[in-house]
Amino acid sequence: MTQTLEQTPVAYVRPRLYPKQLAAIFSPSRYAIIEASTKSGKTVGCIVWLHEQAALNGGPNRHFWWIAPIKRVARIAFRRLKAYLPPDTFKSNETEMTITLRNGAVIVFLGAEDPDTLYGEDVFAAVIDEATRIKPGAWHAVRSTLTATQGPIRIIGNVKGSRNWAYKLARKAETGLREAYHYAKLTVNDAVAAGIFPREEQEDAKDVLPDAVYRELYMAEAADAGDQYIQVDKIGIVQGWPDTAKTARVWDFAITDENADVDFDPDYTAGVKLAFDGRRTFVLDVVRERKTPDVITELVKATAARDGRACTQLIEEEKGAAGAMMVALFKRMLRSVKGAGRVQAAKVTGNKVVRAFHFAADCNDGNVLLVEGPWNDKFLEECEDFPGGPHDDQIDAAAHGYNFLRPNIGRREPRWL
Repeated sequence: MTQTLEQTPVAYVRPRLYPKQLAAIFSPSRYAIIEASTKSGKTVGCIVWLHEQAALNGGPNRHFWWIAPIKRVARIAFRRLKAYLPPDTFKSNETEMTITLRNGAVIVFLGAEDPDTLYGEDVFAAVIDEATRIKPGAWHAVRSTLTATQGPIRIIGNVKGSRNWAYKLARKAETGLREAYHYAKLTVNDAVAAGIFPREEQEDAKDVLPDAVYRELYMAEAADAGDQYIQVDKIGIVQGWPDTAKTARVWDFAITDENADVDFDPDYTAGVKLAFDGRRTFVLDVVRERKTPDVITELVKATAARDGRACTQLIEEEKGAAGAMMVALFKRMLRSVKGAGRVQAAKVTGNKVVRAFHFAADCNDGNVLLVEGPWNDKFLEECEDFPGGPHDDQIDAAAHGYNFLRPNIGRREPRWL
């Protein structure tokens, strides 16, 4: 016979959840996709849900997963669950970020940096947190871990554009055509009505934030394409480009070892190659890697040789002696590379939003085209998230290249500012 929580040997009192929060998260459906505003109770509610799943359906070495975009974000949920459980009811492992309950169930908190590491385990219930910031491969992996157990899952997060897998899955669930899928939305209005969010904070956010940002973060509504700083629907994808156009590749460096045990989401080294034919700008190729300095050095050399002598290699030069030394180093290095073009500095001035001003305007006017390649999706995702996304290496490099190829561009203001 299935136990209720009241029948378990551990005294348990569920934290107070407001009715709409309870209905969204504790739906009987196997899959629940919840688009929610910031501070609407989605995270707390799902921590409670996952704990109850483990307490009721757990057993020795049965795994229950919490998946976040990166380890650091997963650790926040790990610490929250530890803080709310009675100390004599569990054992925790800080290094592995696991909580083992008295019945032997193991609640595991994981980052989704590498989706391939999520395959293999049989999982009895799962939560995917901040789903719009997680790679689709992570969803595919977590879905596979629930196959043998037919375990339930909660997919939660803010709305972040309309191109990501979570938004598309939410739209399918919203139709109500699949019985196993439940869709719910929690807005700031729900949180205010429940007394967990101050009305004055809502009013201040609405007053000071851009409308598109407010709608996504607080109303769980995808911003219209016209509200985006870079309107990705205006960027075309083509098969080729005029080979007589002037070309340049810009390098934005971030030295990171992809195999390092880091608790954050580090930047990438991005090398973006562009061409300008006198009217349109073409993004020809993007190299984007997380590697150690020696690997990045060899990558730059090989890429410069492949680009040819006609392509200028631009190195971002930060203010100060270190920036100048970096440019001088690559100038000396690439002189010995057969076929490589000249090296110039791309001086860093102003902030990234200002540097991207004219590149974004031309994107929105339909004058920026991508040459079809496997890098297109990641580039467009970064465009859609800019300037508030987790990474902007590609956009910053593209903006430098655009400004280099079009030094005399006018100072017009885009109509969407």
